[in-house]
Amino acid sequence: MFGFSRLTSLLSKSSSTETKVNLFFEQVTLSHHQFSLLWKHYLEKGPDSDEFSQALGKLQSIEHQADLLKREIEQTLYRKTLIPDFRSDVASLIEQTDRLINRQETVGLHLQIEQPEIPDELKQDIYDQIATVGDTIDHTLLCAKSFFTDLQRVQEYHQKVIAFESDADTACTKVKTQLFSLDIPLTQKVQLRYFFDRIDRVANLAEDISDRIAIYTLKRAQ
Repeated sequence: MFGFSRLTSLLSKSSSTETKVNLFFEQVTLSHHQFSLLWKHYLEKGPDSDEFSQALGKLQSIEHQADLLKREIEQTLYRKTLIPDFRSDVASLIEQTDRLINRQETVGLHLQIEQPEIPDELKQDIYDQIATVGDTIDHTLLCAKSFFTDLQRVQEYHQKVIAFESDADTACTKVKTQLFSLDIPLTQKVQLRYFFDRIDRVANLAEDISDRIAIYTLKRAQ
């Protein structure tokens, strides 16, 4: 059996691994902040603006840094004397969390390529959707950090992730409902729906990660 303090000591035996894991989680936070700025610049200044291009470039840089950290963490995990089952859980958690950044970068790249025309009536709903997705990501990260530091808090954050993901679904439905009520070409509606669905999938992935953490925690506490 693992006590709560025992779980923390497994990772803290390697201060370099612990530092890299924390740095990796910081990249996830930075990526959503940059993703939010990217959309803000797109909606306010357009796809050809320097601000949009710079935001996308920073998001890509964050994604690259996260990939480097992910590889370093995975290599270090299997060199250290951590219990194999725990190593596997941590590696899987890092791999899945990295996809949060990848998905947001993909949306940003499609914005740059497709340059969809977005009606003013949708802009506030888009901001609201992205903000709710951000809340889901933030609490998923709190859940992940608790897995390493305080198992007793995991369930609390997991429940908050579930609630925020539900809010994200509601926000996605709202913006799509508004979209299809507008008098614009169907092709434009379908194109924009693609973006709103893929923003929502970031929140879905965050909830999936939180679900995994809850399972990993049950394994550790037994």
